[in-house]
Amino acid sequence: MIQMEKEDGSLDEWKKFMPQIVKAGRDVIILSMIFQQPMSGYDLIKNIFTKTNVFLSQGTVYSILYSFEETNILQAQYGKGDMRSKIYRITPNGLKIAQDRIRNFVLALDNVIKLINAEATYPCSQLITNDPSLNLILDLDESN
Repeated sequence: MIQMEKEDGSLDEWKKFMPQIVKAGRDVIILSMIFQQPMSGYDLIKNIFTKTNVFLSQGTVYSILYSFEETNILQAQYGKGDMRSKIYRITPNGLKIAQDRIRNFVLALDNVIKLINAEATYPCSQLITNDPSLNLILDLDESN
């Protein structure tokens, strides 16, 4: 998880907004992570928690995965030698849908940031981490 320290050594209070942001964008975050690397629902839950400190329940994650599977955005296959966990990947049909949803979510975040003038105080580039899955979600176009 990103950690930004104030001059007095305390952590910024930005983390209190993470649950709202993650829960509002959970379907896009899931698509983004699977776009980066096919994975199981359990791995999604674990990675989202590790990177954001926000816990999404199995019911939440699997209902999103099943919905994407029903609409042919994702497909699930059992892992080699493991008939218990399914690995989810984006289908050829779901590729453009996933890219559009990710792009539109990023544009929405960018507009919120512009609305509150956060880019003047905290440019988005300072918030980006070296983590590719978060970069995909937070890769805001600062040329606007």
